[in-house]
Amino acid sequence: MQQEEDDYFQSEEFLDIINRYEQTINSGQNPYMDSDELIDVADYYMTQGKHTEAKKATELALQLHPDSEDPVTMMADIMFETQQWQEAIVWLNRVLDNTPFDVQAWLNLADAQLQCELFAEALDSAEYTLAIQPDNLHALLQKAYALSRQDRFYEASEIFNQYIERCPDDELALYHAAFNLCFLERFHEANDMLTKAEELSQGLSPEHLNICLQRSYTEARIGNMQEALDALERSVNYNDPYTKVDYNLLKGHIYLLFHQKDRALAFFSEALTKSEDHIHTMRTIAQVFMDCQDFTTATSILKEIEEIAKSAEYEEKRHDINVAICPAQAYCYYQTGHRAEFLYYLQQAIMLNPKDTQIFFRDIFPNEARPEDYLYYASRL
Repeated sequence: MQQEEDDYFQSEEFLDIINRYEQTINSGQNPYMDSDELIDVADYYMTQGKHTEAKKATELALQLHPDSEDPVTMMADIMFETQQWQEAIVWLNRVLDNTPFDVQAWLNLADAQLQCELFAEALDSAEYTLAIQPDNLHALLQKAYALSRQDRFYEASEIFNQYIERCPDDELALYHAAFNLCFLERFHEANDMLTKAEELSQGLSPEHLNICLQRSYTEARIGNMQEALDALERSVNYNDPYTKVDYNLLKGHIYLLFHQKDRALAFFSEALTKSEDHIHTMRTIAQVFMDCQDFTTATSILKEIEEIAKSAEYEEKRHDINVAICPAQAYCYYQTGHRAEFLYYLQQAIMLNPKDTQIFFRDIFPNEARPEDYLYYASRL
C-alpha cells in the first residue's frame, strides 16, 4: 500500500495536480479542484510531515465540497497525527456519523479519549470496536486501560489477561497489567510480569525506565529489599533529561517499607535539600508514609505544609495547596481516629477537591456514593 502511494505521488497525474495546486496557492488564490484532488494533495503533505499545509488543503476541500466525506476523514487524521486530541475527537465523531462501522475511526477515537482522560467514553468506543471486530487486540487493550483508569481494577485485570494470553511478549501490556495489579495488592503476580517485561524490553522499549521503577516497587513490596535497590539502580541507565526521577525519594520509600526509618529520613532530607519545589516534595514524602501505613507521620507532614502555606510567601498558591492536600488530610485523620479533624477536612475536601476525595475514600464509602454524600456516611461510621 505504501509503495502504491509513493508511486502515485511520483506519477505524472499527481505531479500535475500538485503543481496546479501550489502555483495557484503561491499566486494568492484558492484553486477550484475536485475533493479527491485536494485530499490527494493533503495526503501528500502528510507523508512529508507538512501538517499545516495538509490542513490548509483539507480546509479548502471542506469549503468547496461540504458534502464530501473524505475531507472529514482527512481532517480527523491530521488532528490525530498531530496529537490535537480534543479536535481529533470532534472530527472522528463526524467520521463515525458518516461511517459508523469504521473500525480505525473507533480505535483512534478511543485513543484520543484516553489521552483526554475521558475514560468512560473510551471504554464505550473500545466496546463498539469489539462489537464490530471481536478479535481486535488494540481495542481489547484500550478496554483494559479504560477500565483500570476508572478504578475497575478486577475487570481490567481480566481483560489484560485475555490480551496477554494472545500477545505474551508485549512488554508494554505486561507493564500496564502489572501496574493495575499493584492496586489490587497482587504484588507477586505484578513482579513476575515486570520481570518478563524487563527481559523483553532489553532497554529498547520507551517504557523501560518505568518498568524498572515499577519493578523496584514490587520487589520491595514482596520483601526483596536488595532486588528493589538493584532495579532502581538499573533504571538510572534509562533516565533522560526530560524525565525527572527523584531517586532520593524512591530510595527513602524502599527503606521505609523495610522499617528503616532513620535511613529513609536521611534520603528524604536530601530530597528536600535538592528540591526546587519544597511543598511538592513534602507532599510526596507524606504520600510515601501513607503508603507505608504510617499515618501519624503523614498527618504531621501535611499539617506542616498547611502551616507553611499560611505564610506570605505562599499567598498566591495557598488555595491550590489546600486543594491538593485536604483529601489526604481527611484520610489520615480518619486512619488515626481523630474524628473531629476527619470530619472537618472531609468537608473541605468535598468542596475543594471531590475527585481526589473519591480516590482516597473509594474503599471506605459505598461505590455508588457521590462525594457530596460522604458526610452523611461519615457521620455513621
